[in-house]
Parts: sequence; structure tokens; C-alpha cells
Amino acid sequence: MNTGRVVFVGAGPGDPKLLTIRGMESLRHADVIVYDRLASPQLLSYAKQGATLIYCGKEADHHTLPQEEINLLLIREAQKGKYVVRLKGGDPSMFGRVGEEAQMCREHSVPFEIVPGITSGMAAPLYAGIPLTHRDYNSSVAFVTGHLCEKNAGKEPDWAALASMETLVIYMGVKNLPRIRERLLAYGKDAQTPVALVRWGTVREQETLIGQLGTIDKEVEQARFAAPAIIIVGEVVRLRESLNWYESRPLFGQRVAVAGRASDEGRNKLVGMLEQLGAEVMPIPLIERFTFDAPLTELVAYRWLVFADERQVSLFIAGLRQQRYDIRRLTSKLAVCGQGAFEAFEKSGIYPELVLEKNTSLLALPDLLALEKEEQVLYLGARQPQTIPLTHGRVIQVNQAGTVEWEEANSGTNGGGVPFDWLATSDLYALSALQQFAGDAWAKTPLVCADVETVAAAREMGWQIVSSPVEHAGDIEGLLAWIDNAKRGVHPVLSARSTGKVV
Repeated sequence: MNTGRVVFVGAGPGDPKLLTIRGMESLRHADVIVYDRLASPQLLSYAKQGATLIYCGKEADHHTLPQEEINLLLIREAQKGKYVVRLKGGDPSMFGRVGEEAQMCREHSVPFEIVPGITSGMAAPLYAGIPLTHRDYNSSVAFVTGHLCEKNAGKEPDWAALASMETLVIYMGVKNLPRIRERLLAYGKDAQTPVALVRWGTVREQETLIGQLGTIDKEVEQARFAAPAIIIVGEVVRLRESLNWYESRPLFGQRVAVAGRASDEGRNKLVGMLEQLGAEVMPIPLIERFTFDAPLTELVAYRWLVFADERQVSLFIAGLRQQRYDIRRLTSKLAVCGQGAFEAFEKSGIYPELVLEKNTSLLALPDLLALEKEEQVLYLGARQPQTIPLTHGRVIQVNQAGTVEWEEANSGTNGGGVPFDWLATSDLYALSALQQFAGDAWAKTPLVCADVETVAAAREMGWQIVSSPVEHAGDIEGLLAWIDNAKRGVHPVLSARSTGKVV
């Protein structure tokens, strides 16, 4: 029998960047990914093309798939020879039932591996400004579940031992908080002991409620503070007042959908700036498509092929490969606008005859290329297709080698999609992808661009709320004021549409 394997991967507490490198590698290899609701949907963007994504989210009193069916699903897919990843929120060993699932693999002789993750019981307090140990307050900490399964429903925790602990971290305890409070007080815990509840830790929805043990259940009820949340009981909670670093950032609570190539320096600077300001950055997966609408055999009609930038070069070369067109059949001369476009050709062992200025005017081409009577030029750039007739039968044909689109099938969202507050990009080619991603309300969705060229292109498209750090000359306060006005004024929180291969 061709047996695959099952890899149990800790997805971390919510922030997708807290995934381990080993976890990311496992997702990239997976044929099947079985994931739950506490695993960030953005992690699914690491899935390879064609991977099957299976949602088995668990909420209180409602399971999409019962645990027994999940166990059998893992075995069944692995026995087909599949590389199966079971993506579990936080760390799989911290109240994550990985032991049961791994035992099932062992019983069926299915190889398995367990990849640790950052548990929410450590991450959520830290993101709320609460270190779990501090030499001025404690030297011990206990992790405990506040929810007992039916099998152990009659077994009470050792409340005396728990009440004696300096710091308690309680998972899944919101529903049973009145009972937890009552038992800790009954076994001697001081009613004035500080308590914190951190909901949706490490992501933009994070909320923190601070109270005292004697009244915490009433405070939670009054605030309508619901699960999922981590409960911290102990003096270290007092440190939040001075160490609250995450929720105090100026863009905390804002999710920005960012489009651009991962290798693009402008995108990296933009993402870095947004993250330092506290925004949660959601990458938009992009795909380049060769869309040149004329048969490649017609290229012989052009005396010159002129490429506006590096992207047009890469799209053109990808299109030639896709259609198995031998570059040696090209009889046209090649010209490029800018050194970047020249280097893009150079990587493929092709050396253009002429390097023009980056923003060369179309009307300057006849003289720069020394066009003779009835000669034609094909200009490939991010422009609307058009034909420009010149004197003496000369012609400039404007077209695009390809486009950049939102790769919806690999968006890493499910159901209604992941909500976002505004958009950002460093790449004018990504504007059409952002338009597609944002849906019908795209024109009123605030957009931050990394350079003035992209700003101009966005405004020309019809984007109504556009700005750039460049326009503010590096003035972060000015950019923050613009973002704040955009937030309060004109746009709803949107939800990215998604289909994906989700079963």
C-alpha cells in the first residue's frame, strides 16, 4: 500500500507571521490540508496549487466534523499516499487533542510528525502587555483548561493547588468563568487578584478586559466579552498598564490588504512601515497572465518591439515560453525603457539594441528609432491598446504583453472572506488586481500607494481616496491623519470575495 504521512502543524495564535518555518514548509508540501477555525486563513496561501483544503472548524457546541470523522479522514487520505497536514490553532499539544489523532495514526501504521506552534496561552498575554513571569511578582505559572470534555466531566481540577499558583493561564474558560472564580476564591485566592481576559490575541480584533477575581464574571457578562479568550489570573496582570505595546500602536485594529511582488523593494518598505505602525498586513496573492491578443507569428510585421518596463519584459518572455515560441524567430529589433527592463532581458540571455529613458514619450519614438517609411513599432506597456498612425505610413501599435490579476483560488479565505479596512500597493500593475479584490466598492476604498506614479495611475482609473507616503514627504503624522480621515469618513469595512478549492 502506498502510504503517505500526516503532519500535525501548530498554526500559532492568530498572527500568520508567528507560524514556524517548519510549519510553513509542511504547508507547501501538503496534498491535503485539514484546518480549524483558530488557524489564520492567510496560512492557506502557502498551499501549493491543487492542494485540497478541508475545513473542520470547531465552535462551542458545534463541530463541522466530529473528532472521530477527523481522525478517519486523516487516515484515509494518508493511506491514499497523500501528504496530509492537520493545521491546528496555537500549539497542537496544548489542549489540541493531537495525542488522540497521533495515536490513531500509530494504530493504522501511518507515519506522522508533530510540528510545535506558539500557543495562545503565551502569545495572547504578551500581545496584551502581560509577561507571564516577572521576578517582582512570580516565579511560577500554570496552564490549565477551563473546559472539561464529557469523558472527564465528573473530575474536578485540584482547585487547592491551582489557587496556590502565583499565575494561572486558563484556556477555554469564558463559559465556565463563574465556576472558576467561585472555586479559586473558596480555596483561598484573594478576591482582589488582578485578572485579564484577552480575546482574539495577536490579531486586529484583539480585545483585553481587566478586572479583579472577586467580580470578574460580572464584568465579563456586562461587557459581553465572549470566547475565544485566554484568562490570566495573577499579579503580573498589573504590568499591562506600562507594557501595553501592541494595542497602543497608531494603526492597531486596522487590516490592510497589500498587493505586490514579494521581492519588490517598494512593497517591502511599505509593508514594513505599516507593520511598525501596528497595522495587520494581509498579502493579496497575484498571478501574471500573458494576454497579448495578436498571434505571435505577426510579430514579424514590426521593425521594433519597445518594452515600457521590466514587468512587460517578464510577461512577454513568459508568454513566449508558454506558447513555445522560439526567440530566434524574432526578426524585430528590441528597445527598452529603463535599465531595469534591459536587465530583465539580460537574465534570459537577450540583449536589446537600444535603452531609452524610462518615461520616453510615444511621439518621440519615430525619431529615436529612426523609423523609415511604412515601418511599424509595437509598444508594450501598461496602457490602453491603441493605434497611432504617423506620417509616411509609419505606425505605432500600443498593446500590453499581459496583466496582473488577483489569484482568487489561492486567496486563503473561506466563506464570506476576510474583512479589511483599506488597500495598499507599490506596483501600478497591481491596481487592476486590487480593483477585482475589493469588489463593487473599489473606487471608494482608501488606497495607499508607495510612489506618485502609482498614485497617478490609481486616480486615472477612478480611485477616489488615494494617498502615498511620498506625497507626505516621509511625514508619518500626515499619512496617519489621512488614514484616520478616510477611516471615519467614507468607507465601510469590506470583505474580500473568495471561492478557492474548499470542501
